Amino acid sequence: MVRKITDGLFSSIYFWVSVFILLCFFMAAWYVNNSVKKEAAVRADVMTTNVALGSIQIIVDMLDDYDKNLSLIKVLLEDNDEKDALQKIIEKIRALDPSISDITLEPLSKGQKYSSGVWREIYDKDNQLFFKFSLAVNQNERLCLLVNLLDFHKRVSESPIPSSAYITIINKGIYLYHPNEKKIGSAIRTQDMEYEKHLLSNPKDTIINTKSDYLDLPVYSYYKLHSSDNEQWLFTAHLPDLSISESIQKTANDFLVVSLLAIFSFLMVFGLGIYRWRKEAVRRRQIEQENMNLLLKSEQHKQTMISTELERLKSGLNPHFLFNSLGSLRVLISKDAEVAKYFAITLSNLYRYMLKQENQNIVTLVEELEFTENYINLQKIRFANKIVTEITLSEEILAYRILPISLQLLVENCIKHTKISDSEPLYIRIYAEGEFIVVANNYNPREQDDDYSGKGIDNLIKRYSILTKTKCTFKIQDGYYFAKIPLLS
Repeated sequence: MVRKITDGLFSSIYFWVSVFILLCFFMAAWYVNNSVKKEAAVRADVMTTNVALGSIQIIVDMLDDYDKNLSLIKVLLEDNDEKDALQKIIEKIRALDPSISDITLEPLSKGQKYSSGVWREIYDKDNQLFFKFSLAVNQNERLCLLVNLLDFHKRVSESPIPSSAYITIINKGIYLYHPNEKKIGSAIRTQDMEYEKHLLSNPKDTIINTKSDYLDLPVYSYYKLHSSDNEQWLFTAHLPDLSISESIQKTANDFLVVSLLAIFSFLMVFGLGIYRWRKEAVRRRQIEQENMNLLLKSEQHKQTMISTELERLKSGLNPHFLFNSLGSLRVLISKDAEVAKYFAITLSNLYRYMLKQENQNIVTLVEELEFTENYINLQKIRFANKIVTEITLSEEILAYRILPISLQLLVENCIKHTKISDSEPLYIRIYAEGEFIVVANNYNPREQDDDYSGKGIDNLIKRYSILTKTKCTFKIQDGYYFAKIPLLS
């Protein structure tokens, strides 16, 4: 019975088709397995090479920056031979790169010749090692730039270098750079000395599997010889050996068993992820919209508050100005009716300007100056020749802006708080100083009135504090009172 079943099985066409398919399946698996293994090895080398070269190039670029600095100084020296100019250039470069210890101009040694390129060497000074970059500027002198190896280590460690490798620089059996700063200037391992000797005689990039004494892990070590005009430094990039080839090979062996399950699981996870992502995106969009609405409302509220505060402060100026002007008019009426009439007409024009600026937060300096000059003319009518003014403002300054009724307020304070007589006239000078308008007058103060409140100056300071961080200043110096208000762009 068993024999019949066996004979029937072996004689069945479906059995042999199944065997053939199974053999093809295993042959395909074997082929894929070997292909993946080879591809893994190639990709591991390519990845190691790309990461290593990228990391090494970053360090090389940092070293090349010093070459560029020397070349820049040389060009500037050729244009300007003054020593103080050189010192200023050096100070700027050192401020930009704190790793530079010194930049000096030294004489060439007798019989010493340099090419047009930068000469690199290791320099020992006071038991400290330095990179020394030299560049001949003429037949007798060279520029020398010193970089302490520890300062260079600090520059590299503080730089945002996106790399999964750590770099070492070797020259003549010592570490010029190592991520462990304690090893800088110390002797390298014996095996690295052998690699250095080999690469100096056969300058070809090399990848070696070894164990890192820094990470205490197996690593890929990529050795690259970097040559300058006179030096050959061995750069090494060390990448952790993540056993990529073995991992990929094992994955290939298990692929046939788990492929369908993996695809099914992937589709389910992917579908679920898409669903949750879309749901989260909608939720975030709603939150962002709500936040934007809140920010918009907050900004609108802030602008409303600023506008309200400005209007409140400005409202305190008009009664203050009108009160003082009417006082002056009252005095003039009793003296000269015609002059008082002119005074009243001019005052109405001034007040029309004030009403015109009611809804403006800033005005041009030329508008405010014209208003102030009219005000001064009225006060000169009142005080005859007891007020002397000097205004020195350029056309360029007149294009700036200031707060309305600010310049007039400062002039009014000069008149209000200074003793004015034939023997002691009031001298007022208006001029620009940097980004300020200055109103200066001879300091001869009256006795302060009981009703003096300082409201005008306080309002002026508050108005400026809303629109700019630059502060108004008021001081007494050398017998003069100086009031300075900022110019606005």
